[in-house]
Amino acid sequence: MKNKMLALYILILLCILIFPSAHADDMRPASLSVEQLTDTEFLVKWKVPVTASQRLSLEVFFDENVNVVSQPRSQFTNNAHLQEWTISRTNGLQGLSVNIEGFIGNSSDVLVRIIDKNNTVITEVLNIDKPSFTLRSDFHETLQNTILTYLFLGVEHILIGLDHLLFVGCLIYLCSTFGKLLWTITGFTIAHSITLIMAATGVLTIPIAPVEAVIALSIIFLSVEITKQREHSLTLRYPVVVSSSFGLLHGFGFASVLADIGLPGEEKVTALLSFNIGVEIGQLLFVAILLLCFASLKQLIPSFSLRRIRYLVSYGCGTTASYWLLQRLVNF
Repeated sequence: MKNKMLALYILILLCILIFPSAHADDMRPASLSVEQLTDTEFLVKWKVPVTASQRLSLEVFFDENVNVVSQPRSQFTNNAHLQEWTISRTNGLQGLSVNIEGFIGNSSDVLVRIIDKNNTVITEVLNIDKPSFTLRSDFHETLQNTILTYLFLGVEHILIGLDHLLFVGCLIYLCSTFGKLLWTITGFTIAHSITLIMAATGVLTIPIAPVEAVIALSIIFLSVEITKQREHSLTLRYPVVVSSSFGLLHGFGFASVLADIGLPGEEKVTALLSFNIGVEIGQLLFVAILLLCFASLKQLIPSFSLRRIRYLVSYGCGTTASYWLLQRLVNF
């Protein structure tokens, strides 16, 4: 009883601290596309995520040689603010500079995609550490650049996707052995890889709003199972079945982010596979960190066990996921 009360008190404290900012996937990347129309004119598409009905305070600025041909046309679509306008530059793409302001206060990235007349796509990721980018005259897109860019975006997305991380963290609790954990994570990986590829290539499309709601529901389901700890339940006996089933839905969640980012025309397959591999690397990194933390706590506190803190984990994850579920149902 004392353990349950302690878990409840800690949970209340966590709710007070976490709920004001407990928005899963709030750090979706913004995207800037500069498409060459003629030797001197370009179509600009600037897409900025909207969080809690507010647009992220990111602004794009070009070098002094750029002139605005048409004023931006704005609209809100799919939880994002989209602007399109036309610019001109006498020197064409050579020496084009892009600067993003407003990174202070948020950790979002901006994926810059420059498309020349030959449909060659040049990609660059800008963030608070690298807010500007200048296109060199000898710069051209390479296979290595595409792989590294989308690999980085995949790793980053899973590490900032709180709902996906909570789900993976709960899976650890369902596995009594390392071998079972390996199979469970593998099932989740294969399942969400299938739907990610299908959704990203347009083979299968479903609305993202209900998917995100069910993702939150999947965390609630696992939280309940952790609390009950029924040894003969299907979930604890065959956790790979649960991870694979819900993994199919999580794949659509990953695909929605990839849709916001966009895929380069010439390297779609490479970019898609790189993003997926990045997601897996980030996922394995998170699991490794959790296991290392558990092992360290066991060394420091011999009486420590995952079972002893299961109520804290269950109530914390379940309550946070319930908050997300209500939030997403309201935003349908």
